[in-house]
Amino acid sequence: MTPRAHVLVGNGWRESVSTRSFMAVSPIDDQVLTELYPISTAAELSAMAAAACTAQPIMARLALHEPGRIGAFLRRIAIELQGAKAAIVSVAHRETGLPVEPRLATVEFGRTLLQLEQAAACCDAEQAAIDRALAGDASLGEATSWRRPRRDEHAGIASMLEPLDRPVLSIGPNNFPLAYHGCVGGDTVAAFASGHAVIAKGHPLHPGTGIVLAVCVHRAAVATGMPSGCFQFMAHAEPADLAALIESSIGAVAFTGSRRVGLAIKATCDRVGVPAFLEMSSVNPVWLLAADSNSIDACADAWMQSVTLGAGQFCTKPGLLLVQDRATRERIVSRLAARFNALDDATLLSMQGAGEFRGSVERLRTLGAVLHTDPSPRSTGGARVRPALCSADAATALSAGMLDEVFGPFGLVLALDGVTPAAIYAAIGGQLTSCVWCAADATDETVAAWLAQVRPHCGRVLINKMPTGVAVTESMVHGGPFPATGSAAHTAVGFPTSMIRFAARRCYDAVPPRLRPPLLR
Repeated sequence: MTPRAHVLVGNGWRESVSTRSFMAVSPIDDQVLTELYPISTAAELSAMAAAACTAQPIMARLALHEPGRIGAFLRRIAIELQGAKAAIVSVAHRETGLPVEPRLATVEFGRTLLQLEQAAACCDAEQAAIDRALAGDASLGEATSWRRPRRDEHAGIASMLEPLDRPVLSIGPNNFPLAYHGCVGGDTVAAFASGHAVIAKGHPLHPGTGIVLAVCVHRAAVATGMPSGCFQFMAHAEPADLAALIESSIGAVAFTGSRRVGLAIKATCDRVGVPAFLEMSSVNPVWLLAADSNSIDACADAWMQSVTLGAGQFCTKPGLLLVQDRATRERIVSRLAARFNALDDATLLSMQGAGEFRGSVERLRTLGAVLHTDPSPRSTGGARVRPALCSADAATALSAGMLDEVFGPFGLVLALDGVTPAAIYAAIGGQLTSCVWCAADATDETVAAWLAQVRPHCGRVLINKMPTGVAVTESMVHGGPFPATGSAAHTAVGFPTSMIRFAARRCYDAVPPRLRPPLLR
């Protein structure tokens, strides 16, 4: 009998008590992979919660008094990942079909290490501020600490951002098996660095990847003396059991995935007052203002490259190109249709995702969009799809409901013909990004007028640049108004800015300085 993967409960790996299991399917060749993974029970989740809740006050104390130790933990995770890199990349490739080079081994693995180092550097900076405060100089903390300590000595009041009182539940997506994974992705790293125990849920499309990553995190925790239970891992769980876990034991949820699942998590969190940091859905519109042929062609070329990058499986894919009139739309379609058709079949992350992609393209055809590409895959495999280019009038698209996200190598070109940005945003809602593409000689007044219409509806606005790349930098905003995310005030990328999600401002009124955290003394 095939042995099942274990779950991480408390401070050790154990066989799951669950009688239910699942297997992954490789999108490369549709082969069912033989490893078995348990679907954890409610009792198992309760045991994880108990361990994480026991570790939480210790993690919080470390964050407020010895953040350098957490920084060492994060750097040790990076060391463990590097030691297991070959296995990590191999399993992730088999389970997702994403190319080894450069995507997994170079780009995504490198991003994962970068996030760990940036978070560790934040912990080091916090340690320096605390050391200065303990030596009698709190000014460094007031000036530089991401916890934003504030003191009014005359009133005897002080406050700062402190860790939440319960662990963080981290649930990663299917399209980034490393850099956004629930075990080592940006959300989890930010939760650790801000002083939290983490319960990580793997993804059913790449469960083996999750196991290898979780082993690395657990080894790092043991090696650096982190509290027992600071990291817990399950391969999968039923939605009802996850909801019960959130209601009973979780301080915040970090989730990246579909709108359907995200909204279900949000409903649970809202019911019990748990913060939910959700990245759910975005079509990332590109607004083409230019009328000259050079600018139109440059925009079209950049848009096609961005739409098809990574088989169109990025949350920042700009799936919607909005142009001023039908003549511009026809020029773009004429330029790009043959190029789309010349592309190889794309391998999506799963057969289910490929089926949903084909269904979405066919649905748009029935609603009146014109498909300019051959929809039939030229290779065998349930996860293979053809890149698709569609066009329509904006008024028709609005009335027919054509503007939902299509996950995969798909782009829709709309001729506005007087339809306003306000009408489009009313239909698509808040977005991660919006791009304004203009001619080189466009006046500042013209561009500013368009930015004023676009800016309130997205987390990141770009001019003459496609949004697919997301830099890991403190000034980045990877977030946006609902329904792109569950909280427009925050970012899921960048340190320490992403760490602020997992903190609450705590106030000390008439509390003697010696009894406050070091940064408030």
